[in-house]
Amino acid sequence: MTLRDTIKNMTTPVEFLTMRPPNSKLTTLDRRLIVTGPPALAEASRSGDPALLEELIALLQDQATAWNAAVLLAAMTRREEKTLEVFAAEPSEWWDVWGKTAFERWSKWLEESRGKLVWNSEENMFVEEE
Repeated sequence: MTLRDTIKNMTTPVEFLTMRPPNSKLTTLDRRLIVTGPPALAEASRSGDPALLEELIALLQDQATAWNAAVLLAAMTRREEKTLEVFAAEPSEWWDVWGKTAFERWSKWLEESRGKLVWNSEENMFVEEE
């Protein structure tokens, strides 16, 4: 089953948590979003596969798949983590406030960043290198 199929067949939101950076001894507002389930999505979020970015961005166009795609994108890029954390208790509200424009935002970002993206395996995220 492809990532797209997995997300389309999900009947519940993707599971995630936020945590402070590993080396931080103090509470911090800079929290990292980590996908914890289902296992296929947790694994995909740590895969480093750049092809998934386009696939996930395409899923942002459909309200039924947009939340789960946005969570994976945030986990893989650290973009929009705070926004998703705010709506974690009510993902359906995210669509009305922020989700309807997610496809355009993320498409623009990928277009501008595509040639600079590198997977950082220590942090399990894409970073932009100049």
